[in-house]
Amino acid sequence: MPLPPCMNEIINQARSSWQASAELKKYWTNLIGEFVRDCEFCLDSTVWIEFHWYLKNFARDSDNVAAAAKFIMDGLVTGRAIRNDNLTVIQSPVVHYYHRSSGDDGVLLRLSQSPDFLLENFIVSNQFSRSSLERHNQKITHLISKQL
Repeated sequence: MPLPPCMNEIINQARSSWQASAELKKYWTNLIGEFVRDCEFCLDSTVWIEFHWYLKNFARDSDNVAAAAKFIMDGLVTGRAIRNDNLTVIQSPVVHYYHRSSGDDGVLLRLSQSPDFLLENFIVSNQFSRSSLERHNQKITHLISKQL
């Protein structure tokens, strides 16, 4: 399935007519809803979501790409995977990661009824940050000791 429209495409459609905009939303919500129904899963309480966007073109704005989440979230509700996509069900943070794709654009969606799975990527990121900080701290300490 191709990636849903980004914000620029949504805006351009809305500028042509409200009917065209409504059709675009209906098409994508129903398409994703059908896919979700075929997957046969249901999360019946609070949900944490992680989007992994795979893109060939990194010249796009992150918020422009993330606007496609609207169609995906509405499709999750239509497909009855979640009971609602409001803030009582969807918990913070909703995380977006952007990856380079050598193939087609796409999105991998991770959902959980516990926020624990979100920690995986934060821990990996912090490990890189910690090692980088330690390296730079060693360089700074070395430079200061040379000047003394």
